[in-house]
Amino acid sequence: KQVSPDEAQPITPDAIIYYDEDTDKYEIKMTHDPAPNLYISGMYRKMLKDRSQPKATREFLANNVRNARWLIESIEQRRSTIQRVIRAVVDAQRDFFDKGPEFLKPLPMIQVADQLGIHVATVSRAVSEKWIQTPRGIYPLLRFFSGGTTSAEGEDMSWDAVKEKLKVIIAEEDKNNPLNDDGIVEKL
Repeated sequence: KQVSPDEAQPITPDAIIYYDEDTDKYEIKMTHDPAPNLYISGMYRKMLKDRSQPKATREFLANNVRNARWLIESIEQRRSTIQRVIRAVVDAQRDFFDKGPEFLKPLPMIQVADQLGIHVATVSRAVSEKWIQTPRGIYPLLRFFSGGTTSAEGEDMSWDAVKEKLKVIIAEEDKNNPLNDDGIVEKL
């Protein structure tokens, strides 16, 4: 019995993060939007203002134009929220982009939610199933949110950064004389 399809689905990043030397900042370029540019037809806007149209027609149009505007504004707000969340992540994780995965910092969703003045559930929905292409590879946006610990030097480190450091320590150890737990802890 087959559990998964033969081929993995390709990942299309929702945003591309790139370094701009002029500003010394990582910039964001949103790549695609499943919703096309939406607008209200000029024909219907004219009919709505035309007093020669029957009142029932104008009321029907007014109701539907109001609903369409609400939908368009909601989609635009969603786009804006996603971009603001990505900006907050990129700013908070600058060391990751500059130096690599072992420099990932703890970033709780609640911290980003508070910073942006939105509910944590909104942040969670915004990052769900979103991918970003970075100079270090393509990652799920959710990867940049985690708890963590503090190093001996007092530096905040995410659990993913600790795992990355452990991988390096184990990869570099003498395979004929592997480190014990205390040795790993000391190196870590």
